[in-house]
Amino acid sequence: MAFFSRRPRASAHPVTIHFAQPMTPHTRHEQEDGIVGTLLPQLGATTRIIGGGTALSPEGEPISSDIELEITTADVDRVTAGLLGVLEGNGIARGSWVSVDGVKHPVGSTEYVLLRTNLGDALSVDLVALTAALQDALDSGSIGWHDETYAGARGPVYVFSGTSAESILAALRRVLPKHLSLAAAELASVTTGAAESE
Repeated sequence: MAFFSRRPRASAHPVTIHFAQPMTPHTRHEQEDGIVGTLLPQLGATTRIIGGGTALSPEGEPISSDIELEITTADVDRVTAGLLGVLEGNGIARGSWVSVDGVKHPVGSTEYVLLRTNLGDALSVDLVALTAALQDALDSGSIGWHDETYAGARGPVYVFSGTSAESILAALRRVLPKHLSLAAAELASVTTGAAESE
């Protein structure tokens, strides 16, 4: 007597990934490409993007981003676990979540800090040298690192992330006085619940 095992049938599942961090639309699209083009196929899922967007503050700064997907897989639990693991490993912000079939899964432990340069005329400043100096202040990533820079209302805004917003803020406050161009700069922790050093 032969026994036959039935393979689980693939089914479609709505998935939303909420990034609780400042992320430009360009960076959001890069995340989409990596998740849809590489990660989910490796987990045995087919995917299509059904929506998404970037939330902006009244000043036009990115606050958070969402990616909305439809994932087709025979093992949604395996895909969910793999997706959460990769997002956590890639530094998604604390307060982020992934919703699968309407069930939210909290993810993320990284904290984010903004440096609003308030450089009205960024052309008069060597931003490459400035970025390098800020990187050096953060000890090449052991405290925090430079994720991206975007155009703010009053000049470039640097985004830093790491395990502790307080440590990033403390390191940046030590280096800002060394740069006259940053005399009017503002620092802000943008991770919900992150402690800020004085």
